Amino acid sequence: MRLSRILRHSAIEEGLNMSKAAFVFIDELLPKIQSKGKGVNVKDIHTIVEENEKNRFQIQLCPHTNREMIRARQGHSIKPPHIDHNLLDISLDPFIDALNDSNPRVRAQALICLGRIGNPAAGDAIIPHTLRDENYPLPIGEPLYKQADPGRVLSHLAVRALENCQATDACLNAIEGPYSAGAFWALKYLHNEKAVDGLIKILSTTKTEAIRQETITTLIRLYHREADYEGGWWGTRPDLTGPYYDRQTWEQSESIAKVLKTVIPDLDDAGQANAGSQLARHKVEIDGLQQLVVDANKRAEMAPIKIAKADPNNPDLIANLELDISSYRANDFKGNPKKGEPLFKRQNCIACHTTANGQVPKGPHLVDIGKRYKKHELIESILKPEAKIAQGFDTYAFITVDGKVITGFITSESADEVNVRQTNGLPLVLKKEDIDVRKKSEGSMMPKGLVDNLTPELLADLIAYLQSLKSN
Repeated sequence: MRLSRILRHSAIEEGLNMSKAAFVFIDELLPKIQSKGKGVNVKDIHTIVEENEKNRFQIQLCPHTNREMIRARQGHSIKPPHIDHNLLDISLDPFIDALNDSNPRVRAQALICLGRIGNPAAGDAIIPHTLRDENYPLPIGEPLYKQADPGRVLSHLAVRALENCQATDACLNAIEGPYSAGAFWALKYLHNEKAVDGLIKILSTTKTEAIRQETITTLIRLYHREADYEGGWWGTRPDLTGPYYDRQTWEQSESIAKVLKTVIPDLDDAGQANAGSQLARHKVEIDGLQQLVVDANKRAEMAPIKIAKADPNNPDLIANLELDISSYRANDFKGNPKKGEPLFKRQNCIACHTTANGQVPKGPHLVDIGKRYKKHELIESILKPEAKIAQGFDTYAFITVDGKVITGFITSESADEVNVRQTNGLPLVLKKEDIDVRKKSEGSMMPKGLVDNLTPELLADLIAYLQSLKSN
């Protein structure tokens, strides 16, 4: 069939514009088909796609032009479309020689150039540069993700170059050698049949347990690919959805699932636990392996927030004092952070706030809160929660398709899920397809009266604890 042959093997030769995801515009494709056939139109293309029992083709609208696009789902021999194929005849020798230059800037430019040329033949020369440069000390500050690491720049560029070159063979051949870490790093971005088949073969041949575990992790990573960008991905919240925002299966997902279902049950307890953690991290759901994900996601049970009742006969409690008097006394009293720490847990603050770098985000992060807000501002935020709401933590009301009303703030969001911290402090995951209405609400998620059972001086202790939360 000429349609299949063009989409899988000769679209670029035919002069068609092909996207990175291998889509071409149907209106540009039609003349190429009609040159060998008669009377082929858009309706005929749709009929071919709908009647194909093996689901070999996919049609979708271009989000920018609203024109219909089509692609073959598998079997491509076309080189990656984001590469300028006119560059493939350029000699690689000057760039490979530059990889040995003493100047790291020259080596960096050589890696960038090789990536732009996109010739897989450069893979063997690039692989050694995936090692971290030992001339630079490892970063030691906290939080680690905020620390500069010059020693990782060239290795990052090398991995990007391997990806752009689609240097699958070079990466697979390096797995059992000194550049194994870099090879696996690059393979996690190589969504092609050769990479998947090669990794599956390694599972059958390697005698090294560490290689076996990393191969399983890489296959789990490759189970999904990122969907084509359609806008609307940017946000200010931490993205905890895994390596992909809009996860989509692709033509090799079924093969990956099949081998994982065979291999993982034969692992020892530690190996299964590691595989379960990777399945959970990458949001991979495979029949027969669900319990591993459940086990990996187990957490201490959280109790809903309960506001302690204040004794109406105690005139010293905040509940029985005017707001300005409570504020003045708390601000005037020098609190004790050691006394404030147990109050942070007892008053349920821990349900919606994190107090150390590296913790899974819940609500506003309180490390260095004392640097961002003065003492009287912190007091106001607790006594009058609606006075100031942290950016990104507005309260939302959700109405599901079955009429259920849920209120809370959004902790993270992916293409198909919204993670919500409810007003009772408990987390909830909502499928976007189950949401009928989503509307921002006025006011704060923090319940009023959370410290009504404290004296202003105890509130000062709590504030002192918050002010003591500092990054290293």
